Amino acid sequence: MMNKTRIRTLACALAWAAALTASAQIRPEAYLPNAHSHNDYTRNNPFTHAYSLGFGSIEVDLYLQDGELYVAHEPREIKTDRTFDKLYLTPILQAFASSSDGYIYPEQGQLQLLIDPKTDGKEILKLLTKKLAPHRALFDSRNNPKAVKLLISGRKPKAADFKHFDDMFFFDGDLGVAYTDDQLARIGLFSAAFPSFSNWNGLGRLTDADLGKVRHAVDSVHQLGKKIRFWASPDTKTTWYEWLKMGIDYINTDKPTEVSKFLQTYDQVSYQERQPYTPYQPTRQYATGKTPKNVILLISDGAGLSQLWAAALANCGKLNVLNMPYTGYLYTGSTDNYHTDSAAGGSALATGVKTKNRYIGVDTLGRAVSNIPDRLAERQMASGILSNDRVTGATPSSFYTHVQERDLSDSIAADLLTSKLTLVVGGIHPAFAKADSSLIQQLRKKDLTVAHGVDAIKNSKSKRLLVFAEDKVSKPWDKLSEGQEQIKTDYRLIENAFAPSVDFLEKQGGSQGFFLMVEGAKIDGGGHGNSMPFTVTEYLSFDKMVGQAMAYADQDGETLVIVTSDHETGGLVLLDADHKTGKVLGNFATTDHTGIPVPLAAYGPGAEHFQGFVDNSEIAKKIYKLLGIN
Repeated sequence: MMNKTRIRTLACALAWAAALTASAQIRPEAYLPNAHSHNDYTRNNPFTHAYSLGFGSIEVDLYLQDGELYVAHEPREIKTDRTFDKLYLTPILQAFASSSDGYIYPEQGQLQLLIDPKTDGKEILKLLTKKLAPHRALFDSRNNPKAVKLLISGRKPKAADFKHFDDMFFFDGDLGVAYTDDQLARIGLFSAAFPSFSNWNGLGRLTDADLGKVRHAVDSVHQLGKKIRFWASPDTKTTWYEWLKMGIDYINTDKPTEVSKFLQTYDQVSYQERQPYTPYQPTRQYATGKTPKNVILLISDGAGLSQLWAAALANCGKLNVLNMPYTGYLYTGSTDNYHTDSAAGGSALATGVKTKNRYIGVDTLGRAVSNIPDRLAERQMASGILSNDRVTGATPSSFYTHVQERDLSDSIAADLLTSKLTLVVGGIHPAFAKADSSLIQQLRKKDLTVAHGVDAIKNSKSKRLLVFAEDKVSKPWDKLSEGQEQIKTDYRLIENAFAPSVDFLEKQGGSQGFFLMVEGAKIDGGGHGNSMPFTVTEYLSFDKMVGQAMAYADQDGETLVIVTSDHETGGLVLLDADHKTGKVLGNFATTDHTGIPVPLAAYGPGAEHFQGFVDNSEIAKKIYKLLGIN
């Protein structure tokens, strides 16, 4: 038979379980091991707020009064309903009760509960030991990796007395104290007052002297195999960035919501390039007043100056486009909005006529306007478009279609029947999906060969080509959907198809020359998705292709290369960077387009005409003028 003590213990446990099961608990969606919620008790929902945000470390101030543990920072704040049991112990037990795997955080995360005694620590520990005894296994992190780690700070016992307390308790260490090995084993963390190192306010940067002091403290603690936290430190984004860079283990904050967002999006808004490349070094000097035979227009969709500069710093401060001698800015606004979409922006570049958003190849009244390939065909010049978007995308189709709605993909595809383009390369649209579709048959009757893959460009004997090809690019910063496999080898269309496209157009254009538009379409996706890794890697791919264009221009001597964008996307702000390590950090203001002017750069004969502040409708007009087309 069970004795009365065991029966009472079991009954107590069952009562706890029933109460906990009946109470809902907010389970975090993320685990943030670097986040420490300071002054947690001051918030409307102590513990629950920080816990629901995924904070790995939560602080509680305790007063012992009349045999009860109250949550307060000052004696005057003590209230009978604000007890440790109610505000912390009960919700922690609820979290365990609602866990399916025994861990109260995702990713098998562990909670550190930092207890700051405001009265005698020894007496508080005695009462805590008694309160936690029925649930000891859930707080014995030494033997249970799922348990809460209890860390005693504030008015903690002296180091010599650590051994007298239950070993489920760890203690907050003090810098400069020579602990014995046994005492150090009970140290779970080192905390230090930041003002003893610096009076930095969290803006700008630490002085070299203060930075050295902080780094020395961090290194000395890490050499002991322990973690470190600074309290009374500035609570700004700049501080949080610096703490992560220096490897400080906890961000001590009174702004849990902001820190949660900062940490959860950190990987999305930061990037480090680990394989930088050496840009092409120009070998020619082009005299002003010369005119080109060939024109290559390179459009970095969605890229403003911030995207360009982020990519440059990720690539050790160097880009091909930065080696272009003539630079300026392009105004991109449409006729009916402060900021343009790709339809109106692409149309202005392709036709020289500004129009409304969503319109492609038509003016504001919906009337068709001629585009660069149509005008050049009058001179028997070959022309082509290459994009890592679908061929019916807004920017590439601006060079052949005339519609009042960019979503009319079938109509856009059909406009290839009347286009003067010599070469079209891009992703496939369902309108072309079937090899024997009506549209494919009609295109073939127009002497347009339809093929798949970049090799088709290299091997073609045709006069005109429509080639479907696409990127195959891994995105290690994105979580894979169920059933997806990580791509082992990246294949970037614009890098691989540029040279074959130029060769094909050079052959077809002959002495009359050629025009080629290449779009790096997916930089725009990085802006819409507010992803720094996506943005930077796509721009770097685009810039590698810019280098190919510059090398061709130097080899040929008669080719003008123009680089610009249709608009900026995301409102990217670059917050921090290190060109030596290739690390960049930023923030996005929006998931939409902005009206920020975009970079303009040019290289080759006639490049001097593409500088200063220019409207996007002027690009086509300048090309016509240089080629002698009225």
